[in-house]
Amino acid sequence: MTVSEQKGRGISIRLIHGAMIICAVVIALLLVFSTYQAYSVFNSLSKETGNYIVRQKAAHSLMEASDYLTEMVQRFTIEGDPAYMDSYFEEAFTSKRRETAIVTMSEGDTDAALVQQLQEAMSESQTLMYREYYAMRLIIEAKDLADYPEQLRSVELTEEDAFRSPEEQTDLAQSMVMGSEYYASKEKIRSRLKYELETLEQMMNQTRQEMNARMMRELSGVRAATIAVAVVMLALIILTARLGTLPLIEASREIRERKRLQPAGAREFRELVDAYNEMFDSVHAVQAESNRDPAEDEDAEEEDDAEV
Repeated sequence: MTVSEQKGRGISIRLIHGAMIICAVVIALLLVFSTYQAYSVFNSLSKETGNYIVRQKAAHSLMEASDYLTEMVQRFTIEGDPAYMDSYFEEAFTSKRRETAIVTMSEGDTDAALVQQLQEAMSESQTLMYREYYAMRLIIEAKDLADYPEQLRSVELTEEDAFRSPEEQTDLAQSMVMGSEYYASKEKIRSRLKYELETLEQMMNQTRQEMNARMMRELSGVRAATIAVAVVMLALIILTARLGTLPLIEASREIRERKRLQPAGAREFRELVDAYNEMFDSVHAVQAESNRDPAEDEDAEEEDDAEV
């Protein structure tokens, strides 16, 4: 069988290598895409966790600032020390932790209900501050203080409270910032902030669950792509061995034993085997012709003449 007759037989190792390389490239691209998606999910989860932590800290900062203002006004009504009053207004108008916290908690994709809760809490806090202003103004009148913040100068006492004795003004001031009505308002504000924190925690838990589910899907894709790459590489090694390496080893043995080669393996190797076998047969034919005995040739010629 000639080389031309052998064409088309067997599987082309070049074609197999090309197909395997294309498969490997496609799977590698899928692996890169899945890895990028998993990284994106991780970044989103990290961002949401960071936002939650920032808002949680802001809520705690708001409550701490509110409690600090309460502590300062209560100490001022009890002790009458202007230093507490100054600390109160420094927190309220210089540090502004409450306002900063509310802005922080309202930023980003904040639920409208949460923003409304914050606005209502801030409104109630402003109402409570006027109560605190009034209590401080009573202490100012009771202690006959001349130096006090400008914000308190606009606070006017009722005629009844203005004519109270210093002791009565002090008692009234203390009851305004330490009575049940005052703490009821404080608890209402705190309840709104607790609702904000609980809602944020629920939203964070839901987001975390969704992100974890997405992460697991993406990681499953990464694992599948990795396994596919390994399978393609293993298949390529096996096919290369069966179609190229093993037939080459067998052909090497047959060549050492001066035998004709058996067609096996890939199409390219079969074509090479056919070409070798044609050359092998030609060489052996020439050797056989050169090794013939001349006497045998003469006897053959005589036999031919006799027959003629």
